[in-house]
Amino acid sequence: MSTIRIEGCTLVGDVVTDFVLEHGRDPAEELAARGFSCTAITHAFARDDAVVLRVGVVPLAGEEAGVGTRIPAAQVSERVPAGATIRAKQRLSAYAVIVEHGSILLTQLSAQVATGEGLWTLPGGGVDEGEDPSVGVRREVWEETGQHLGAIELIDLVATHWVGRAPSGRWEDYQVVRLIYRARVPLREPLVVHDVGGTTADARWIALDELADTPRAALIDQPRFAQWLRLAS
Repeated sequence: MSTIRIEGCTLVGDVVTDFVLEHGRDPAEELAARGFSCTAITHAFARDDAVVLRVGVVPLAGEEAGVGTRIPAAQVSERVPAGATIRAKQRLSAYAVIVEHGSILLTQLSAQVATGEGLWTLPGGGVDEGEDPSVGVRREVWEETGQHLGAIELIDLVATHWVGRAPSGRWEDYQVVRLIYRARVPLREPLVVHDVGGTTADARWIALDELADTPRAALIDQPRFAQWLRLAS
């Protein structure tokens, strides 16, 4: 996939730090190691052979500066056999939080996701090589739900790192960097999963007051999801 670059900018737009996000590294940790704290995720775009994630930053002071140089430990989804070859893989994905008339648009994971079959998550997925993330999130939402997005806005960045077995059976040291957009659907279309045979089994508008009883994937079964809902509502 494309290289992921982090650009930290001041309020007036000056780039004060610029680095490649190495495999297994956490963006917030890496910014802290360079003396900055992230205040906002402002933009993501393709440039040359990289995807640039532009973030607002402010300097850290005193003991806070320079922390976070460690590589976060990867979660291990199952025991790795002795002598197994583990392939390092970094992936950029884009997801949409779409709330309309008291309901949120979610997709159900298929049997292609071994540890998530039947769980519900945000529509979205991998950004293709050289693809602008704003294009990628629109494409993924249409492929998984049949909906065309209107206005979108980047609101968060989430990095996850784990070791596990891919659907191909191959062992991977896997890092996914997820861009979270809030989005609108100006005109609801019939829900259709165009990506037949992929990771999406179903798509549905689910009432917000029914979410507590909905089996949820890890992406939305976390504290930050509540903040995304507030921003998207």
